[in-house]
Amino acid sequence: MGQYSIEPLFLKSSGETLGADFYRPAKVRRPAVIMMAHGFAGERKFSLPDTAVAFAEAGYAVVLFDYRGFGGSTGKPRELVSAPNHVADWKAVLAQVKKRKDVDTSRIVLWGMSMSGGHVITTAAREKGIAAIIGLVPHVDGFASAMMYPKHLLPRATALALQDLAGSKIGRDPIRIPVVAEQGVRCLTGDDCYEGYMQMVPKGSSWVGLVPARIIITVNQYRPTKEAARVQCPALIFGAQKDSLIPLSATRKAAAKIKQVEYLEWPIGHFDLLQGRWFEEGIRVQLAFLKKHIG
Repeated sequence: MGQYSIEPLFLKSSGETLGADFYRPAKVRRPAVIMMAHGFAGERKFSLPDTAVAFAEAGYAVVLFDYRGFGGSTGKPRELVSAPNHVADWKAVLAQVKKRKDVDTSRIVLWGMSMSGGHVITTAAREKGIAAIIGLVPHVDGFASAMMYPKHLLPRATALALQDLAGSKIGRDPIRIPVVAEQGVRCLTGDDCYEGYMQMVPKGSSWVGLVPARIIITVNQYRPTKEAARVQCPALIFGAQKDSLIPLSATRKAAAKIKQVEYLEWPIGHFDLLQGRWFEEGIRVQLAFLKKHIG
């Protein structure tokens, strides 16, 4: 395995400072660079360093960052899951990566998982200079995903979301709900979500797992599938046949719109590509894709 170093980065986006880590492979003068950020309400330290290390050991630089309001980044309210804000952060980080002299800016790759998988599709559709994208079980259609939300929880969840949204207009503190929980109103309700999500959270983390409830409503409007046809670069998309959050039909539909797509469907759940056997197999496929398209 190749050697690498990790350096802190402090990036700017909409007046906020984004905490980030720069993985620099040794003995590679101007490596290709992979930009990474987490999915729904995640911080950069949640399992993603394993993927970043695999890329760095293979000779790729990695910029792994937190969204505003999350992890090591500034921004309030804290833990606000906002697709427009996240996409703006991707755009801002991309602009700063393009100015670096120590990486090959003609070979920039966007990597995302779950909600950030949707962000890489959106970003690649809107921005120039992207060499390739990788999306693991990407959020592609908020409306389709909303149809999977348990009907018995919907009235209470909607009420809390509307109260939080109304309060945000007049400066009130957010009304918060859990990202995951074993029962009751929460954002991610699939049978595997509590265990799968909590396995990502490092021991000793200060993460409390409560987000402004407005996301229950606003996420429905985020539909990267509508922009997928504008992605011009090669794309590697993974679909999960046992996904409890992303309808497989929506993943297939979005992937089919991308002109240069390599689409894989595996018999896995939403979180399986971040650990164990499926993590190792997924990394093997991702490295092969990268070697094929960016060297």
